Amino acid sequence: MSPLISLCMIVKDEEANLARCLDSVRDVVDEIVVIDTGSHDNTVSIAQSYGAKVFYHEWDDNFSAARNVSLDHATGEWIFILDADEVLAEVSRPALRAAAEKGDVMGYYVLIQLHPEWTEGRRFCLFRNLPGLRYRGIFHEELSITDDMRSKFGFSDIKIIHLSWKEEDKKKKLNRNINLLKKHLLLYPDGVYQILDLIRIYLESGNVSEVEPLLERATTLLAETESDTHSYTFHLERYFLYLYKLQHLFKKGLPIERVMPECEQALSLFPSSPLFYYEAAKISYKLKAYDKAISYFQKCIALGEEGTWDRVTIFPKDILGLKSFEGLGYCYFKKRDYGEALRYFEMSYRLHEDDRIKAMIHASRTLQSRSEQKHSLSASGS
Repeated sequence: MSPLISLCMIVKDEEANLARCLDSVRDVVDEIVVIDTGSHDNTVSIAQSYGAKVFYHEWDDNFSAARNVSLDHATGEWIFILDADEVLAEVSRPALRAAAEKGDVMGYYVLIQLHPEWTEGRRFCLFRNLPGLRYRGIFHEELSITDDMRSKFGFSDIKIIHLSWKEEDKKKKLNRNINLLKKHLLLYPDGVYQILDLIRIYLESGNVSEVEPLLERATTLLAETESDTHSYTFHLERYFLYLYKLQHLFKKGLPIERVMPECEQALSLFPSSPLFYYEAAKISYKLKAYDKAISYFQKCIALGEEGTWDRVTIFPKDILGLKSFEGLGYCYFKKRDYGEALRYFEMSYRLHEDDRIKAMIHASRTLQSRSEQKHSLSASGS
């Protein structure tokens, strides 16, 4: 009987992470295929100790090439993709087997937690082992899925947890990633996701001069695929486009009132995205439009309480509560409604004890007391 699930991995010098990754899928997958691209540590021996079939592939700056070699060696009915710095969440172990036992699905978007403080995104990494399903692209490789196949992919709550990045690791891979993205875009000039990731890197590294032409390029490419507005990929790419547009405007140091129209445009396209409401709230606060800011902060909280936020987009979880409660506290404080300010500062402080918010609680309580005393004296004098 052939294996049901083949775990397929590409690795290099992953002795620090590999055992943790393979422990997370022990007794869940039926076959482990590992492609080593030139390790100099104990990666290979660790993989073999878990019964993995290890093959070697000379690294040629092409993630798809290595990824497809792993698929060529897999014999299972299903392929499950993990990187060494990822683990299958413990609660998802039964769900992975259950998903692979369904007969009417081609593959799944699964949840991926890139950072513990952010909401989860989604990624294709569980799909049937078919000759036509192969990766394309040098960096941020994607499965080549035909339109007729796409409708047969479903969504699953299977969760993958990515280990938190260390700052030194990010810096170490920075130039490599830029070079691979540029190489990818020479071969695949329509790679919107890769353009957007290059924008993200330039924004994070302060290289703002490179950003504007890339934003224009991504905008043009997405406009050409407007007919694909209902696809997950289009929605995600357009979300990042507007997010990076906003970040670019902030980095350029434009007057805040010139940023607001872009934020409102993003809200019209993503009416269930808390991040854009949160940005609109912050801008409104700076413009001293406190009532408007209050309505935006409250929208963030409502989306969190109702659980109705956009599940395609990713954002810091604390804007659904902690940060929005804090924002409301400051808005009401500016409006001199110290009772409401106190209430929201206390709600924020209960979620995270912060000395700055503690000081605002004290100030709100003091000013509320003075206001009440003044009102009482005024009332008794009349």
